[in-house]
Amino acid sequence: MTKCQLTTKDFAILQTMLDRLAWSGGPLVALLRRKLATAQVVFSNDVDADIVTLNSRVVYSVDGGAAHTRIVAQGPVGDMVGLTIPITVPRGLALLGLRKGEQIVVDCGKETTETIRVDDILYQPEAERPGIAATEPSQPSAERRFPVLVFSADRPEPLGVRAKIRHTSGNGDDPGPSAA
Repeated sequence: MTKCQLTTKDFAILQTMLDRLAWSGGPLVALLRRKLATAQVVFSNDVDADIVTLNSRVVYSVDGGAAHTRIVAQGPVGDMVGLTIPITVPRGLALLGLRKGEQIVVDCGKETTETIRVDDILYQPEAERPGIAATEPSQPSAERRFPVLVFSADRPEPLGVRAKIRHTSGNGDDPGPSAA
């Protein structure tokens, strides 16, 4: 049984899919159960860069045939025919959580199976987020610059004193909101 690595988000999505489809049975439900049972669940910051996650652009082959390049999507995207593979179909679900170079045998129903292999991962959103992959800080901690919260007011009031929200005229008439 092929183990897979899933982000917490991807795991939650698969769990919801199983909750909604469990009554129907079939190969997709069996594959969902298999994925969830063998998953190593990690935070998105900790997922390996060579793992297929949602929205990854993947090169894969089926039964050793020609390579296909698709984006693994949560659901069918009608305007992007041929560019995505949803996890609502067995091939898309099979790819999710696999490592580059790994393969999985998928039951297609009617006593047929196919072997799906991840040949390459061209893009993984978690690996591309800035600051996630960097393990060493770019500047020594003494030189690092942090944002500073600045309090700015025309007339600062002591703590605990309510500040006025609106401008009021001297005659007690409320002029309404100002146009700044």
